[in-house]
Amino acid sequence: MSSARRTVMTLHMADTLEPARRAFAALLAVVASGGGLFSPAHAETTAQFDVAATVTSGCLVDGLGASGHAGTIGTLDFGSDSTFSTATHSASTTSNQTIRLRCTPGIALAMSVDGGDHAVAGARHLQLGANSGARIAYAVCRDAGCTLPIAIGGSASVAVTPVNSDDVRLPLFARLTLPGALPPGTYSDTLTVTLTW
Repeated sequence: MSSARRTVMTLHMADTLEPARRAFAALLAVVASGGGLFSPAHAETTAQFDVAATVTSGCLVDGLGASGHAGTIGTLDFGSDSTFSTATHSASTTSNQTIRLRCTPGIALAMSVDGGDHAVAGARHLQLGANSGARIAYAVCRDAGCTLPIAIGGSASVAVTPVNSDDVRLPLFARLTLPGALPPGTYSDTLTVTLTW
């Protein structure tokens, strides 16, 4: 009886495949991190742009509405006198101006004054109500002595300095000489001042 021989061989595959697995895992890690031969293209672009603001000289009238009308500046009040007086009277709005005007120091500010409601032949007049026969001529000036009159439609400069720039007072003065023998009552007029800068 012959005996059969049996040989059992065991192939240890783990010994050969394990290093390959490790190398493949390392390759995947390199690719995943952006390294190796498969690195994606990367570009960075920057640009600049300018930012600017311009502040210009100007004036601000507090309370100015969309109409551009600033309200009442004040009153040129010549006071009262007798019917037969021929005295000369002066008035100013400098102390009782009710609007607040603020301007950049040094700006070229100018004002013009119209002829009012009763101008005749280039002269402004106060009038007693609707009585066009009862009028008193008066002059509007930019100095207290009334040596610098402001003609109807004319323009007068207004100085703006660092001292008065936060509260600019318009130099509005007036003078009249009563003609005598006037009907008693209140004589009045309304003037419009236009500011430009």
